[in-house]
Amino acid sequence: MKRILSLLLFFLCSLLLQAQTSKETSTKNLIDSINRVIDRAVVQKQIVLLQKLYADDFVFTHGTGLVDSKSSWLKNIKDTSVRFIYREHDSTLVELHNDVAIVTGTLTVKRKRQAEVNAYALRYVRVFVNRKNQWQLISHRTTSEWHLKVE
Repeated sequence: MKRILSLLLFFLCSLLLQAQTSKETSTKNLIDSINRVIDRAVVQKQIVLLQKLYADDFVFTHGTGLVDSKSSWLKNIKDTSVRFIYREHDSTLVELHNDVAIVTGTLTVKRKRQAEVNAYALRYVRVFVNRKNQWQLISHRTTSEWHLKVE
């Protein structure tokens, strides 16, 4: 009887762990998706969507040291003299801590400002928070940046 109870307990614990792992994987995939949607929205200048995905206390620390708030960053995105051609992610990792997620990755950017086109890549750390069942980006920090050949 002890053996049957032990096996049953082991089986139940395995099911709970599998369900928890599945939920965690699902949440990580959601955050990775939101992370990518944000930069596609920047390219398409979808300000209404970005208003929802950036938290009100969002801080963007650029590789140059320049720091933008949510409003100053959105103002930069609206600027018609600058057009992002693409902003694509690679090598992303999502680390969960309850209602906080830390995302690291590489972002490759190509942008046009008036007649000048430049391209660069950067490594970043982003922090998302779940507030009122809505994941929002609260911080982007560029940790390294390098220029790419424009093709």
